[in-house]
Amino acid sequence: MANLNDPLTINRMHIRNRLVLPPITGCFGTLDAEVTDASLGFYRQRSRDVGLVVVEATTVRPDGRINPRSLGLWSDAQTEGMSRLAAAIRAEEAATVVQLNHAGARSVPIEGGIRGASPSGVAFRPDVEPTVLGLSQIAEITGDFVAAAVRAREAGFDGVEVHGAHFYLLSQFLSPLTNHREDRYGGGAAARATFSVEVVRAIREKLGADFAIFFRLNAVELVEGGQTAEDAAVVAQLLESAGVDAIHSSLAATGVWKEMEGRAYLQSSSALAKDKPKGGALAYAAEVKRAVRVPVIAVGKLGAAEARAAVQDGIADMAAIGRQMIADPGTAGKILAGRDDEIVQCRECWSCFASIGKGMPIVCSTNRNVTGTPEFAPAPRQ
Repeated sequence: MANLNDPLTINRMHIRNRLVLPPITGCFGTLDAEVTDASLGFYRQRSRDVGLVVVEATTVRPDGRINPRSLGLWSDAQTEGMSRLAAAIRAEEAATVVQLNHAGARSVPIEGGIRGASPSGVAFRPDVEPTVLGLSQIAEITGDFVAAAVRAREAGFDGVEVHGAHFYLLSQFLSPLTNHREDRYGGGAAARATFSVEVVRAIREKLGADFAIFFRLNAVELVEGGQTAEDAAVVAQLLESAGVDAIHSSLAATGVWKEMEGRAYLQSSSALAKDKPKGGALAYAAEVKRAVRVPVIAVGKLGAAEARAAVQDGIADMAAIGRQMIADPGTAGKILAGRDDEIVQCRECWSCFASIGKGMPIVCSTNRNVTGTPEFAPAPRQ
């Protein structure tokens, strides 16, 4: 029986324990998608005790950003800052991979490029008419993922995590709710996985067998017509065969159709609501774990007890704690030392989601200085 303090090896990456800092969009980057001192401060604080850090969704092309201050790896000019970030994390003795993403129809619109890249034209923003991708555009974006992965290796990361969850571009192709294509990229679960499998295979072919590749997958989409747990098991097996070293099991926790000026669009969230119990996503991670032989990371409102149970009960190989690590960067160390009563608890106030939803740096009502850097220090009391 494993426990959270046990080390783990994934590909050639040694991981000192089973706790993971999952990718948390911080909005600390520049408008050119480069790393700032605030980015470094945020990750330094949270790398001190975890075994693995997954750096936030980093965009593979400028028209695929989640928000205007997302980090990027679409340009060689961004590599130097990402190298500083990887070095800062390694200095704390944590292993690190960087998550590569294209936000698809959820992307912030910019001049030029592809607006609202989509498998079938399903909207996720009221201000963007999605563009249905042609075959040449899919091939181009696949190449963008590969080029970003090459830059990640040059920057010193131990591997990459391909983002295929949360209704971003690859996830939109995986979901029957958003993929209605009639070519080889649409159909059943296996066919809808074609784009994701091609991205993984292309990265593996370019970077070789020794570079770690993770994949973040919706284990289920809790919205009518979304990807089922059975679909996710099929996809996970295909990704394993394509060369993925680990599956990061997430979910689409909500999905609501809205309308503005006659335009329908889907609004989705990966966060379990405050009235949902801790560990509410573990059952779905267990389904993924049963489907594959590679390690599985569980995530989704995990407290200390749930994280321990996830690993000890064989539900997953690693446990990721996100929002709680915003509120108290020392959470992982306290869990590993059995000092649960010292953890400063996240209030689930959603301030963090509200701030990044506006394209602003993370705000936390519990931890007023989330980066530990002067520009985000608490205002003096009057």
